[in-house]
Amino acid sequence: MADQTITRSGEYTVWARGLSKRYGKKEDPVLQSLSMTVRRGTIYGLLGPSGCGKTTLLRCIVGRLLVDQGNLVVLGEQPGAPGHGIPGSLVGYMPQEMALFNKMTIRETLFYFGRIHGMTKQHIEDRIIFLLHFLTLPDQGRIVGTLSGGQKRHVSFAVALLHEPELLILDEPTVGVDPLLRERIWEHLVKIAGQDGLKTTIIITTHYIEEARQANTVGLMRGGRLLAEEEPNVLIQQHHINSLEAVFLKLCQNDTMDEFEDEDTRKGHTVQVRSVVAGERTPLLARNSDVVDTIDSTDTDPIDEQISIKAASCNCGLPSGKNIYAQFLKNLTLMKRNIGFLLFEFILPSIQIILFCICIGGDPYNLKVAIFNNETTGGFSNMFLQNLDNNTIDKVMFSDLNSARHCVEKGEAWGLMTIGQNFTMDLITRFSNATDVSNQTLDGSTIKLYLDMTNQQIAVSLQEKVAQAFETFTRSLLDILGYNPNIAELPVKLEQPIYGTLDPSFTNFMAPGIILSITFFMATGLTTLAFVVEKKEGLLERSIVSGMTPFEIMLAHVWTQLLVMMVQVGLLLMFALLVFHVPYKGPLIWVIILVLLQGFCGMTLGIIISVLCEEESSAIQLALGSVYPMLLMSGIIWPIEAMPQWLRYISICLPMTYGADAMRAILSRGWTLTDLPVWRGYLVTLGWGFGLLALGGFILRLKQ
Repeated sequence: MADQTITRSGEYTVWARGLSKRYGKKEDPVLQSLSMTVRRGTIYGLLGPSGCGKTTLLRCIVGRLLVDQGNLVVLGEQPGAPGHGIPGSLVGYMPQEMALFNKMTIRETLFYFGRIHGMTKQHIEDRIIFLLHFLTLPDQGRIVGTLSGGQKRHVSFAVALLHEPELLILDEPTVGVDPLLRERIWEHLVKIAGQDGLKTTIIITTHYIEEARQANTVGLMRGGRLLAEEEPNVLIQQHHINSLEAVFLKLCQNDTMDEFEDEDTRKGHTVQVRSVVAGERTPLLARNSDVVDTIDSTDTDPIDEQISIKAASCNCGLPSGKNIYAQFLKNLTLMKRNIGFLLFEFILPSIQIILFCICIGGDPYNLKVAIFNNETTGGFSNMFLQNLDNNTIDKVMFSDLNSARHCVEKGEAWGLMTIGQNFTMDLITRFSNATDVSNQTLDGSTIKLYLDMTNQQIAVSLQEKVAQAFETFTRSLLDILGYNPNIAELPVKLEQPIYGTLDPSFTNFMAPGIILSITFFMATGLTTLAFVVEKKEGLLERSIVSGMTPFEIMLAHVWTQLLVMMVQVGLLLMFALLVFHVPYKGPLIWVIILVLLQGFCGMTLGIIISVLCEEESSAIQLALGSVYPMLLMSGIIWPIEAMPQWLRYISICLPMTYGADAMRAILSRGWTLTDLPVWRGYLVTLGWGFGLLALGGFILRLKQ
């Protein structure tokens, strides 16, 4: 490259000086004082072994990484500057990985990226026709996932070429491409680079070193530094070697020898390495230098004032409607390709609420109870046994106490009921001579119940049914004896309740919280993998380089999943309220809105999980791990009033606790937004939803 001073920015697409980058404080630098100059309208071949820092350098150029030190200007601005098209439509980027949506067609893929770049429909159509012919792609209606590896690389290349960018960055574009097509690709690159109207600049990395001889300039990279930056033929001539690959090997050998020089020499401003020709000195080789080409000491930056990469700013404007729309359509397309899973997502909440209403809250029945009636003469004992609820209690009669007890001990019955030998006479004495009743008489007139208390719900149900049977029996007995049968009632009377019924159902207590929790956790599951899969496959990176922001991608996922969630909520409430008649006394619209808001809150939690996790397994584990703690502590299964005091403070901080309280107030009491529990539930839910959304955007920006 001829000696000259850089004086104006229009000559250069990429201008880098002294770039350094390391990924961790203890890691070796990936880029070491690297300098690079790429002229406008030229092809720049970046060559080097795997791990030498090529991809890291390209990510810095497209604005996806900030370097630790140095100055970088791309197309007259630093990458990521406000209003700059990098990342954005000024650059076309083909990464090493495929970075394609396997369930979309070739046409849908190109239209997705075309919309991001703001291309008109007709322009996209014209470019698709050209690219299909140029790259010998199969039919545009083919699903990307059905293509061969080589065909997928063609599609990836087509995405980079689609919008005819000013800067085209191709990371290994010819890997797996047949020689004939490789030659056509290079012919096209030479054509668009030299075309006056476009003046496209191309930076290309390749393992095929000899094919880089067609580039205007090559940069030979090793260990995070450029060993040389020059026209291929000039390098070959100066080193008197017939192949570019041999030149590169020779430079690597010289660089390895230089590593053994003393510390002062290695840190010099420009280190000249002995040429293959005896006695010849060349300024084309440099290590740990600010420049690769020979530049005067008066060299100036290609912009008015020097810019530090560390001060690079990001595009912080409002989200772009066209970008969100493009991502939204893409998400809908992927859903359409997986219609079976989508239908499952629609009906799963309905299945859950159906199973809840069928399985939870009902009275147990056919409970076997061993009965030993020691009153051989019959009398009132048989009368009492006839009053037992035969639907709930399956009476198993025994003639001896030990056999009856052994039946319970073996788990064949839920309890043992015994009646004394003089039950009838003792009971008459108990009622007729209340002023002088011995303890023996009281014991003889008592029905004894020995229960298996390992299942509290069944034990409570048996106690309730036996108590009801005894009250009915006592009323009948008092009537026979000529007493007022109402004496059998407890001196505590339950009047008509202010809210609810005299026969409350545990289903009605749990239903409001269960409706919210199903919606919440289904929404969490919908978005948990939203970013994980795209990050792993390079799709997120490619979309961002094309001009989308992570926040726009996140908003598009939210809008897409809201559509799914509205169908889920509609079916869920239809089965709960209309089919199983869960009571609702308040306005239905407030119920629907609260459920949707809880779903939105769960969706944003899923996005947080997706952003934080790098692997699908860890994201799924974190999502599942959040289900039971929140379900148990939100007062949905059991009242928070039964929790320890310190745990209540944690419970009220959860997103579903006040939401479930508000839901119960609307359904069971008919309250509205004018009542504290209702508007408090709405307020907390909104706070959690938008708070998690903002946190997700912040984490995305921090990680990207």
